[in-house]
Amino acid sequence: MKEILHKYLKEYSSKKLNEGSKRVKLHPRTMSDLEYVANKVWDAYVKKDDTSPKKGEIMVIDPSGDYSSVPVYYLSDLTHQGGVYPLNPQKQRNLYNVFIVLNPEKSAKPSLKSTYQVLVHEIQHLMDLTTTSFVNKKEQASYGSDTFDDKPYWGHDYEFRAYVNEILQSIVDEYRKLFGKVEKEKIFDSLTSLINYFGKNGEADKLAQNVIYSISSETESDTKIPYSLNVLFLLKKNNPKKWNTFLKMLYSTVEEIKTELETQGEMTEDFKKPRKWSESYCKKTPCKNMGFSQKASCRPYKNCY
Repeated sequence: MKEILHKYLKEYSSKKLNEGSKRVKLHPRTMSDLEYVANKVWDAYVKKDDTSPKKGEIMVIDPSGDYSSVPVYYLSDLTHQGGVYPLNPQKQRNLYNVFIVLNPEKSAKPSLKSTYQVLVHEIQHLMDLTTTSFVNKKEQASYGSDTFDDKPYWGHDYEFRAYVNEILQSIVDEYRKLFGKVEKEKIFDSLTSLINYFGKNGEADKLAQNVIYSISSETESDTKIPYSLNVLFLLKKNNPKKWNTFLKMLYSTVEEIKTELETQGEMTEDFKKPRKWSESYCKKTPCKNMGFSQKASCRPYKNCY
């Protein structure tokens, strides 16, 4: 299997949905699969074991309504952190003809969280119809490599869309973790300071700073400038015309978080819990004995689909 994967990687180097004022949300099933597969890839990386490269599949639904389960592999000698490749380079590029390969070691700061984020990034590429079913050869030819001084890469609309949606998803994830732990008013103030920081050259409050650092599992003692800010700086520098699009998407994302936080008080206690079923319950209970909600809740621990 490893030899076959390397053959495809050698033959093909991966290279828009029209982004609007809102981030591109992933389907709940996709999010559940992402969490499960990220754990599998990270576990294999920790063990440095890629003898059986395939780590799972992720259900992807594109804007046209088309969907497929996309295979995900881990290769310890992949020279970059991840990419999307065709199963058959001679056939049309679509959800049925692609796979994802990851190598967490090549991330800026290898972690389970960064592995998850790379998967989010690659899935965002697959949801962009101009990189799959309606790929433009001229646009694809202008694409660069992911080096920090490569304008064709950081200035390309492909990467703007994927990185911005990846970071906005991470912001949502990090603020959600604060629900029930930090006073609602403080979260609201923090979200407002985040808008001021990016849009008005204001100052992000301490809570917002912690969120930005935690996106890549960093702290102030690790680095002066968090990885996510470096990425946004490169996007703005190399594709300045798109910056206002990011600000609009950020604003709508902040409103989304505020609305979700407001509704928390209206939810029942059961729904407040991040997981209704424990890891031990999920592992010992046969899939055939589970209902739909149990299977969904247990997805990070076992695949019953």
